[in-house]
Amino acid sequence: MPQDPDAAFTTVARVTHVDVHLLERWLTGWSLARGLPPPRHHGGGLVVDVGWPDQLRRHVFVDAGCALRECAAQIHAPCVYLKAAVDPDRLRLALPAHWQIEAARYLMLHRTTMGAPGALPAGYFASIGAHYGASVIRVVDAAGQAAAIGRVVVHGTTAVFDRIETFAPHQRQGLGSALMAALDALAQQGGVSERLLVATEAGRALYLALGWRVLAPYSTAVLATR
Repeated sequence: MPQDPDAAFTTVARVTHVDVHLLERWLTGWSLARGLPPPRHHGGGLVVDVGWPDQLRRHVFVDAGCALRECAAQIHAPCVYLKAAVDPDRLRLALPAHWQIEAARYLMLHRTTMGAPGALPAGYFASIGAHYGASVIRVVDAAGQAAAIGRVVVHGTTAVFDRIETFAPHQRQGLGSALMAALDALAQQGGVSERLLVATEAGRALYLALGWRVLAPYSTAVLATR
């Protein structure tokens, strides 16, 4: 019997309640960080009217069931994204061949603080700013070159960590861990009890080491220009 591609995640998702409300909290933070309107409920899922040339809208669903398939059948314009808390293989099976499936990502959760921020490695300096609804921490080296950047949005009791990146050749020097702790310190000031992020395959290992856990796979399909 073929193995269910979501089997490894099914128990975790049920225990941690990956439902439309959790996805709405994640997507609200994602939208605030970009100055976009908040998500709205639509067709059994959520939708954000992005309005960028390369991304008109994004639809987000808990699974790749009937609601997602019905949504896809009504989409004919390019640059529309579908996202769901399922494995990429499951999303592939749910959609016609002209939808392109992107690399797997992971919806992750952290409930408690990540500890006091540690000192940056010698020769690095951090600054805190704001962009739209996000607090932004930028790390530069002694020459003023960008080394790392990350954002956190606090809304209600949820903190959404977004676009965390350490640039080459500054990787593997502890900048990612220090950056996450510094962002978490900002989140703590808002009294949050839930921390959410979506990780790439490369980023997942760092977040697991910092005490985050995977709630579910988070996969993307895009209707590209044909």
